[in-house]
Amino acid sequence: MNRFPGRLSRGLAGGLASWWPPVLAWLVATTVMVVTSAAEGWPPFAATRTWTRYDSGFYLQIAGGGYRLFRCLPPYRPGTWCGNSGWFPGYSWLLAGLHWLALPLAPAALAVSWLAFLGALLILWRAFLVHQPRPAAAAALAYAAFLPGLAYEYGVFPLALLSLCTVAFFALLQRGHWLAAGTAAAVGALAYPVGVVAAPVAAVWLLADRSVPFPQRAIRVGAVAGPTVAALSFFVFVQQIETGHWNAYLLTQAKYGHRLVSPAITIAHALTKAAQAPLRLADAPALQTLFITFVLICVGAAVAIRRDLSTRFDVLIIIWAVVVWLQLYAETDLDAYRGVAGLMPLAVLLPRLPRLLAAAIAVAAILIAVPMATLYLSGVLI
Repeated sequence: MNRFPGRLSRGLAGGLASWWPPVLAWLVATTVMVVTSAAEGWPPFAATRTWTRYDSGFYLQIAGGGYRLFRCLPPYRPGTWCGNSGWFPGYSWLLAGLHWLALPLAPAALAVSWLAFLGALLILWRAFLVHQPRPAAAAALAYAAFLPGLAYEYGVFPLALLSLCTVAFFALLQRGHWLAAGTAAAVGALAYPVGVVAAPVAAVWLLADRSVPFPQRAIRVGAVAGPTVAALSFFVFVQQIETGHWNAYLLTQAKYGHRLVSPAITIAHALTKAAQAPLRLADAPALQTLFITFVLICVGAAVAIRRDLSTRFDVLIIIWAVVVWLQLYAETDLDAYRGVAGLMPLAVLLPRLPRLLAAAIAVAAILIAVPMATLYLSGVLI
Protein backbone atom coordinates (compact mmCIF):
# COMPACT_ATOMS: atom_id res chain seq x y z
CA MET A 1 0.00 0.00 0.00
CA ASN A 2 1.38 3.40 -1.02
CA ARG A 3 1.65 5.65 2.03
CA PHE A 4 3.29 8.56 0.20
CA PRO A 5 0.05 10.61 -0.33
CA GLY A 6 -0.74 10.35 3.37
CA ARG A 7 2.75 11.45 4.36
CA LEU A 8 2.62 14.29 1.85
CA SER A 9 -0.71 15.54 3.14
CA ARG A 10 0.51 15.37 6.74
CA GLY A 11 3.67 17.26 5.75
CA LEU A 12 1.68 19.97 4.00
CA ALA A 13 -0.68 20.25 6.95
CA GLY A 14 2.25 20.58 9.34
CA GLY A 15 3.87 23.20 7.11
CA LEU A 16 0.71 25.26 6.90
CA ALA A 17 0.19 24.93 10.64
CA SER A 18 3.62 26.47 11.20
CA TRP A 19 2.84 29.47 8.98
CA TRP A 20 -0.66 30.55 9.91
CA PRO A 21 0.01 32.11 13.37
CA PRO A 22 2.15 35.03 12.09
CA VAL A 23 -0.22 35.58 9.16
CA LEU A 24 -3.16 35.69 11.56
CA ALA A 25 -1.28 38.04 13.90
CA TRP A 26 -0.52 40.35 10.97
CA LEU A 27 -4.15 40.28 9.82
CA VAL A 28 -5.36 41.17 13.32
CA ALA A 29 -2.86 44.03 13.66
CA THR A 30 -3.70 45.27 10.16
CA THR A 31 -7.42 45.15 10.94
CA VAL A 32 -6.86 47.17 14.11
CA MET A 33 -4.89 49.78 12.17
CA VAL A 34 -7.48 49.91 9.37
CA VAL A 35 -10.40 50.22 11.80
CA THR A 36 -8.58 52.88 13.83
CA SER A 37 -7.84 54.95 10.74
CA ALA A 38 -11.45 54.66 9.54
CA ALA A 39 -12.76 55.58 12.98
CA GLU A 40 -10.55 58.69 12.95
CA GLY A 41 -11.91 59.68 9.54
CA TRP A 42 -8.88 58.71 7.46
CA PRO A 43 -9.21 56.45 4.38
CA PRO A 44 -7.37 53.28 5.46
CA PHE A 45 -5.73 52.62 2.10
CA ALA A 46 -4.92 56.17 1.04
CA ALA A 47 -1.13 56.11 1.07
CA THR A 48 -0.53 59.85 0.69
CA ARG A 49 -3.38 61.22 2.79
CA THR A 50 -3.42 58.75 5.68
CA TRP A 51 0.00 57.16 6.03
CA THR A 52 2.49 59.88 5.10
CA ARG A 53 3.78 62.30 7.71
CA TYR A 54 6.56 64.89 7.78
CA ASP A 55 9.58 62.62 7.27
CA SER A 56 7.70 60.47 4.77
CA GLY A 57 8.07 63.26 2.23
CA PHE A 58 11.85 63.13 2.46
CA TYR A 59 11.92 59.39 1.80
CA LEU A 60 9.69 59.86 -1.24
CA GLN A 61 11.82 62.78 -2.47
CA ILE A 62 14.99 60.69 -2.27
CA ALA A 63 13.26 57.87 -4.13
CA GLY A 64 12.03 60.22 -6.84
CA GLY A 65 15.01 62.49 -7.36
CA GLY A 66 17.94 61.66 -5.11
CA TYR A 67 19.56 63.83 -2.45
CA ARG A 68 19.45 67.64 -2.26
CA LEU A 69 21.32 70.00 0.04
CA PHE A 70 20.96 73.78 0.29
CA ARG A 71 21.24 76.63 2.76
CA CYS A 72 18.27 76.97 5.09
CA LEU A 73 15.82 79.83 5.10
CA PRO A 74 14.15 81.23 8.26
CA PRO A 75 13.07 80.08 10.80
CA TYR A 76 16.29 78.05 10.82
CA ARG A 77 19.53 79.74 11.87
CA PRO A 78 21.53 81.45 9.12
CA GLY A 79 24.25 79.25 7.73
CA THR A 80 22.56 75.94 8.54
CA TRP A 81 21.84 73.33 5.91
CA CYS A 82 18.47 71.98 4.72
CA GLY A 83 17.30 69.44 2.18
CA ASN A 84 16.60 65.74 2.29
CA SER A 85 20.16 64.54 2.90
CA GLY A 86 19.56 63.96 6.63
CA TRP A 87 17.70 60.70 6.02
CA PHE A 88 19.01 57.21 5.35
CA PRO A 89 18.47 55.84 1.82
CA GLY A 90 17.69 52.10 2.04
CA TYR A 91 13.91 52.40 1.97
CA SER A 92 14.03 55.12 -0.67
CA TRP A 93 16.36 53.19 -2.95
CA LEU A 94 14.01 50.21 -2.78
CA LEU A 95 11.10 52.49 -3.69
CA ALA A 96 13.14 54.00 -6.53
CA GLY A 97 13.56 50.52 -7.99
CA LEU A 98 9.82 49.91 -7.82
CA HIS A 99 9.14 53.35 -9.29
CA TRP A 100 11.46 52.49 -12.17
CA LEU A 101 9.06 49.61 -12.86
CA ALA A 102 6.31 52.25 -13.28
CA LEU A 103 4.76 51.79 -9.82
CA PRO A 104 3.53 55.00 -8.14
CA LEU A 105 5.80 55.98 -5.27
CA ALA A 106 3.43 56.45 -2.33
CA PRO A 107 1.30 53.30 -2.89
CA ALA A 108 4.47 51.28 -3.47
CA ALA A 109 5.92 52.65 -0.24
CA LEU A 110 2.80 51.63 1.67
CA ALA A 111 2.87 48.15 0.15
CA VAL A 112 6.55 47.72 1.05
CA SER A 113 5.89 48.71 4.67
CA TRP A 114 2.90 46.43 5.14
CA LEU A 115 4.51 43.43 3.43
CA ALA A 116 7.87 43.94 5.17
CA PHE A 117 6.08 43.89 8.52
CA LEU A 118 4.39 40.63 7.55
CA GLY A 119 7.76 39.25 6.51
CA ALA A 120 9.31 40.22 9.83
CA LEU A 121 6.57 38.39 11.75
CA LEU A 122 6.95 35.31 9.53
CA ILE A 123 10.70 35.10 10.08
CA LEU A 124 10.34 35.79 13.80
CA TRP A 125 7.87 32.94 14.15
CA ARG A 126 9.65 30.40 11.96
CA ALA A 127 13.14 31.12 13.26
CA PHE A 128 12.53 31.65 16.97
CA LEU A 129 9.00 30.96 18.21
CA VAL A 130 7.50 27.99 16.39
CA HIS A 131 9.12 25.43 18.69
CA GLN A 132 8.41 27.31 21.93
CA PRO A 133 5.54 26.23 24.21
CA ARG A 134 2.30 27.52 22.71
CA PRO A 135 1.32 30.05 25.41
CA ALA A 136 4.81 31.58 25.42
CA ALA A 137 5.00 31.66 21.63
CA ALA A 138 1.54 33.23 21.34
CA ALA A 139 2.41 35.98 23.82
CA ALA A 140 5.67 36.75 22.04
CA LEU A 141 3.98 36.84 18.65
CA ALA A 142 1.17 39.09 19.94
CA TYR A 143 3.74 41.47 21.40
CA ALA A 144 5.63 41.59 18.08
CA ALA A 145 2.43 42.19 16.12
CA PHE A 146 1.55 45.19 18.33
CA LEU A 147 5.05 46.26 19.26
CA PRO A 148 5.82 49.83 20.36
CA GLY A 149 5.98 52.10 17.33
CA LEU A 150 3.46 49.97 15.44
CA ALA A 151 1.95 52.88 13.48
CA TYR A 152 5.33 53.49 11.85
CA GLU A 153 5.50 49.88 10.71
CA TYR A 154 2.40 50.64 8.63
CA GLY A 155 3.26 54.19 7.60
CA VAL A 156 5.42 55.46 4.75
CA PHE A 157 8.53 55.01 6.87
CA PRO A 158 11.44 52.52 6.81
CA LEU A 159 10.70 50.96 10.22
CA ALA A 160 9.06 47.81 8.81
CA LEU A 161 12.01 47.30 6.48
CA LEU A 162 14.32 47.74 9.48
CA SER A 163 12.33 45.18 11.49
CA LEU A 164 12.48 42.69 8.62
CA CYS A 165 16.23 43.11 8.19
CA THR A 166 17.01 42.95 11.91
CA VAL A 167 14.94 39.82 12.56
CA ALA A 168 16.46 38.20 9.46
CA PHE A 169 19.94 39.21 10.66
CA PHE A 170 19.52 37.48 14.02
CA ALA A 171 17.93 34.42 12.43
CA LEU A 172 20.80 34.03 9.95
CA LEU A 173 23.43 34.79 12.58
CA GLN A 174 22.08 32.11 14.89
CA ARG A 175 22.36 29.57 12.07
CA GLY A 176 25.93 30.54 11.20
CA HIS A 177 25.16 32.10 7.82
CA TRP A 178 27.65 34.89 8.39
CA LEU A 179 27.70 36.67 5.03
CA ALA A 180 23.92 36.47 4.59
CA ALA A 181 23.51 37.88 8.11
CA GLY A 182 25.94 40.66 7.28
CA THR A 183 23.99 41.50 4.14
CA ALA A 184 20.74 41.74 6.11
CA ALA A 185 22.47 43.98 8.67
CA ALA A 186 23.78 46.20 5.86
CA VAL A 187 20.31 46.74 4.42
CA GLY A 188 18.99 47.48 7.92
CA ALA A 189 21.83 49.96 8.47
CA LEU A 190 20.89 51.79 5.28
CA ALA A 191 17.21 51.79 6.26
CA TYR A 192 17.33 53.64 9.59
CA PRO A 193 20.03 54.98 11.96
CA VAL A 194 19.44 52.44 14.77
CA GLY A 195 20.06 49.71 12.20
CA VAL A 196 23.75 50.62 12.26
CA VAL A 197 24.05 49.03 15.74
CA ALA A 198 23.49 45.38 14.76
CA ALA A 199 26.72 44.61 12.89
CA PRO A 200 29.26 46.11 15.34
CA VAL A 201 27.55 44.56 18.37
CA ALA A 202 27.55 41.17 16.64
CA ALA A 203 31.19 41.65 15.65
CA VAL A 204 32.22 42.16 19.29
CA TRP A 205 30.09 39.17 20.28
CA LEU A 206 31.81 36.98 17.70
CA LEU A 207 35.28 38.16 18.73
CA ALA A 208 34.50 37.29 22.35
CA ASP A 209 33.82 33.63 21.49
CA ARG A 210 37.14 32.07 22.52
CA SER A 211 35.91 28.59 21.68
CA VAL A 212 36.60 29.47 18.05
CA PRO A 213 40.20 29.96 16.77
CA PHE A 214 41.04 33.62 16.18
CA PRO A 215 41.54 33.37 12.38
CA GLN A 216 38.08 31.84 12.07
CA ARG A 217 36.61 34.53 14.33
CA ALA A 218 38.23 37.21 12.16
CA ILE A 219 36.67 35.74 9.02
CA ARG A 220 33.25 35.66 10.66
CA VAL A 221 33.59 39.26 11.84
CA GLY A 222 34.56 40.36 8.35
CA ALA A 223 31.58 38.57 6.82
CA VAL A 224 29.13 40.00 9.37
CA ALA A 225 30.44 43.57 9.68
CA GLY A 226 32.03 44.07 6.26
CA PRO A 227 28.77 44.57 4.32
CA THR A 228 27.61 47.29 6.73
CA VAL A 229 30.92 49.14 6.39
CA ALA A 230 30.66 48.87 2.61
CA ALA A 231 27.01 49.98 2.59
CA LEU A 232 27.64 53.06 4.75
CA SER A 233 30.70 53.94 2.67
CA PHE A 234 28.57 53.75 -0.46
CA PHE A 235 25.97 55.97 1.23
CA VAL A 236 28.63 58.61 1.89
CA PHE A 237 29.88 58.27 -1.70
CA VAL A 238 26.38 58.80 -3.13
CA GLN A 239 25.86 61.90 -0.99
CA GLN A 240 29.19 63.28 -2.18
CA ILE A 241 28.18 62.73 -5.80
CA GLU A 242 24.65 64.12 -5.44
CA THR A 243 25.23 67.03 -3.03
CA GLY A 244 28.94 67.80 -3.28
CA HIS A 245 29.41 67.07 0.44
CA TRP A 246 30.46 63.69 1.81
CA ASN A 247 29.05 64.72 5.22
CA ALA A 248 25.70 65.96 3.89
CA TYR A 249 23.81 63.79 6.37
CA LEU A 250 25.59 65.39 9.31
CA LEU A 251 25.22 68.89 7.88
CA THR A 252 21.46 68.53 7.57
CA GLN A 253 21.01 66.96 10.99
CA ALA A 254 23.15 69.62 12.71
CA LYS A 255 20.38 72.23 12.60
CA TYR A 256 18.22 70.15 14.96
CA GLY A 257 20.71 70.61 17.80
CA HIS A 258 20.90 67.01 18.96
CA ARG A 259 22.94 66.57 22.14
CA LEU A 260 23.63 63.75 24.53
CA VAL A 261 21.55 63.47 27.68
CA SER A 262 21.22 60.89 30.42
CA PRO A 263 18.46 58.38 29.58
CA ALA A 264 17.46 58.64 33.24
CA ILE A 265 16.26 62.18 32.54
CA THR A 266 14.08 60.93 29.68
CA ILE A 267 12.61 58.16 31.82
CA ALA A 268 11.99 60.54 34.74
CA HIS A 269 10.18 62.94 32.42
CA ALA A 270 8.04 60.08 31.07
CA LEU A 271 7.24 58.97 34.61
CA THR A 272 6.15 62.48 35.55
CA LYS A 273 3.85 62.79 32.54
CA ALA A 274 2.35 59.34 33.02
CA ALA A 275 1.75 59.94 36.73
CA GLN A 276 -0.05 63.24 36.09
CA ALA A 277 -2.53 61.86 33.57
CA PRO A 278 -2.00 58.14 32.91
CA LEU A 279 -5.07 57.75 30.68
CA ARG A 280 -4.77 60.97 28.67
CA LEU A 281 -4.30 60.31 24.95
CA ALA A 282 -1.53 62.87 24.57
CA ASP A 283 0.60 61.03 27.13
CA ALA A 284 0.61 57.73 25.26
CA PRO A 285 4.22 58.31 24.05
CA ALA A 286 5.34 58.60 27.68
CA LEU A 287 3.60 55.32 28.49
CA GLN A 288 5.24 53.71 25.48
CA THR A 289 8.67 54.88 26.68
CA LEU A 290 8.07 53.38 30.12
CA PHE A 291 6.64 50.22 28.61
CA ILE A 292 9.57 49.42 26.31
CA THR A 293 11.96 50.17 29.17
CA PHE A 294 10.02 47.80 31.42
CA VAL A 295 10.11 45.05 28.77
CA LEU A 296 13.86 45.48 28.33
CA ILE A 297 14.43 45.26 32.08
CA CYS A 298 12.23 42.16 32.37
CA VAL A 299 13.89 40.17 29.60
CA GLY A 300 17.34 41.30 30.73
CA ALA A 301 16.64 40.11 34.26
CA ALA A 302 15.23 36.82 32.96
CA VAL A 303 18.34 36.11 30.91
CA ALA A 304 20.58 37.01 33.85
CA ILE A 305 18.66 34.93 36.38
CA ARG A 306 17.68 31.88 34.35
CA ARG A 307 21.16 30.95 33.20
CA ASP A 308 20.20 27.31 32.89
CA LEU A 309 17.70 28.17 30.16
CA SER A 310 19.41 31.17 28.60
CA THR A 311 21.98 30.96 25.83
CA ARG A 312 24.88 33.04 24.67
CA PHE A 313 22.69 34.18 21.79
CA ASP A 314 20.15 35.57 24.29
CA VAL A 315 22.94 37.69 25.75
CA LEU A 316 23.71 39.06 22.28
CA ILE A 317 20.10 40.18 21.80
CA ILE A 318 20.06 41.85 25.22
CA ILE A 319 23.30 43.74 24.55
CA TRP A 320 22.06 44.82 21.13
CA ALA A 321 18.72 45.97 22.56
CA VAL A 322 20.40 47.98 25.34
CA VAL A 323 22.64 49.74 22.81
CA VAL A 324 19.64 50.57 20.60
CA TRP A 325 17.67 51.78 23.63
CA LEU A 326 20.57 54.05 24.63
CA GLN A 327 20.83 55.37 21.09
CA LEU A 328 17.14 56.28 21.16
CA TYR A 329 16.91 57.78 24.64
CA ALA A 330 20.37 59.28 25.20
CA GLU A 331 19.95 62.03 22.63
CA THR A 332 17.69 65.07 22.67
CA ASP A 333 15.13 65.94 19.98
CA LEU A 334 15.08 62.39 18.67
CA ASP A 335 11.76 60.80 17.71
CA ALA A 336 12.26 57.68 19.82
CA TYR A 337 8.53 56.92 19.69
CA ARG A 338 9.03 55.64 16.16
CA GLY A 339 12.55 54.23 16.45
CA VAL A 340 11.47 51.76 19.15
CA ALA A 341 9.81 49.74 16.39
CA GLY A 342 13.33 48.60 15.55
CA LEU A 343 13.40 46.62 18.80
CA MET A 344 11.12 43.87 17.47
CA PRO A 345 13.70 41.09 18.15
CA LEU A 346 13.08 41.57 21.87
CA ALA A 347 10.06 39.35 21.24
CA VAL A 348 12.51 36.45 20.87
CA LEU A 349 13.19 36.65 24.62
CA LEU A 350 9.61 36.94 25.87
CA PRO A 351 9.31 33.12 26.24
CA ARG A 352 12.03 33.38 28.92
CA LEU A 353 9.56 35.26 31.14
CA PRO A 354 6.91 33.73 33.42
CA ARG A 355 3.85 33.06 31.29
CA LEU A 356 1.56 35.45 33.15
CA LEU A 357 4.06 38.30 32.82
CA ALA A 358 4.60 37.59 29.11
CA ALA A 359 0.83 37.59 28.54
CA ALA A 360 0.44 40.87 30.45
CA ILE A 361 3.16 42.45 28.33
CA ALA A 362 1.40 41.33 25.15
CA VAL A 363 -1.91 42.81 26.35
CA ALA A 364 -0.20 46.07 27.34
CA ALA A 365 1.38 46.32 23.87
CA ILE A 366 -2.06 46.07 22.27
CA LEU A 367 -3.54 48.67 24.62
CA ILE A 368 -0.76 51.16 23.91
CA ALA A 369 -0.69 50.58 20.15
CA VAL A 370 -4.19 51.96 19.55
CA PRO A 371 -3.75 55.41 21.16
CA MET A 372 -0.31 55.73 19.55
CA ALA A 373 -1.87 54.97 16.18
CA THR A 374 -4.56 57.57 16.89
CA LEU A 375 -1.90 60.20 17.62
CA TYR A 376 -0.08 59.27 14.42
CA LEU A 377 -3.19 59.46 12.28
CA SER A 378 -4.25 62.78 13.83
CA GLY A 379 -0.87 64.30 12.99
CA VAL A 380 0.22 64.83 16.61
CA LEU A 381 3.11 62.44 15.99
CA ILE A 382 5.04 63.17 12.82
